[in-house]
Amino acid sequence: MREGPPPPSRLPLHHAVTGAPLARVWSAAPDGYGDAALLSAEERRRSAAFRREADRRLHLAARTLLRTALSRCVPEVPPAVWRFTTGPHGRPELAGPPTVPRLRFSVAHAPGRAVCLVCPELDCGVDVETTGRSVDPLRVARAMFHPREAARVRAAPPAERGGVFLRHWTLKEAYGKARGLGFLLPPDSYAVSPDASGGPRLTAADDDGLLWQFAQWPLGDRHLVAVALRRGHGPDVTVVRHPGAP
Repeated sequence: MREGPPPPSRLPLHHAVTGAPLARVWSAAPDGYGDAALLSAEERRRSAAFRREADRRLHLAARTLLRTALSRCVPEVPPAVWRFTTGPHGRPELAGPPTVPRLRFSVAHAPGRAVCLVCPELDCGVDVETTGRSVDPLRVARAMFHPREAARVRAAPPAERGGVFLRHWTLKEAYGKARGLGFLLPPDSYAVSPDASGGPRLTAADDDGLLWQFAQWPLGDRHLVAVALRRGHGPDVTVVRHPGAP
C-alpha cells in the first residue's frame, strides 16, 4: 500500500536560542484559494450568505487561511478540526482542541487579500487594507482619530494624505482588534505614531504603550498590513512574514 505524504513539520512559535515569541503572518489571494470542506457548517452558512461572489470567495479564503495556519503550528490537528468561539465584544478565539502553548490569532481581509496572524499566548491583532481606498481622509480622521493623529493627516501634502491616513488607520485597527474592542475604544483615548523612531508607537489614556509592539509593511503594490502585539515586559517578538499561504 502506498503511503501518503508525511505531515508537515511543526513550525516553532518561539526563537530557538532566545526563547522569544514568534508571530507568524500568512496571506492569500482569494482567487483560486480556499476549501469549503475545511469549514464548519456555520462558516459555510456565513459564506453562502454573501450576495457578491467576490465577498464569498474572500470569506472562504480567510477561513481556510486561518485553519491551515493553525495546523502548520500544530500539525497533529487537521484544519477542519479547529473550533472557535467569540469573546464578549466579538473577538474570535480558539475553543479547541487545547494547545500548548495556547495559540492566539487574528484574521483580516480586504479586496484581493486575506491575512492571518498566529502567535503564542499574546494579545494580537492584524489589519490589511487596500492602498487605493476611496475615502475622504480628512473627514474620517476628524471622526475616528485622536486629535494629534488627525492633525498629522491634515498637515500632510494632499498627494500624501491618503498614505498617512492609511498608516494610522491600519495600526489603530490592529491595536483595537488586539484589545478585543475594535473601535469601541474612544478615538481620543489613544494615538499611534507610525513613523516613530524604532517603529510605530502607542500612547493611550488607559494603557501602557511600552507594553506593545507594532509592525507595518506593504504587501505587494495594492495592500498595507499592520500588526499589534502585547508583548508585556517580555522580549521583542519576531514577526515572521511568510511569502504566501501555508
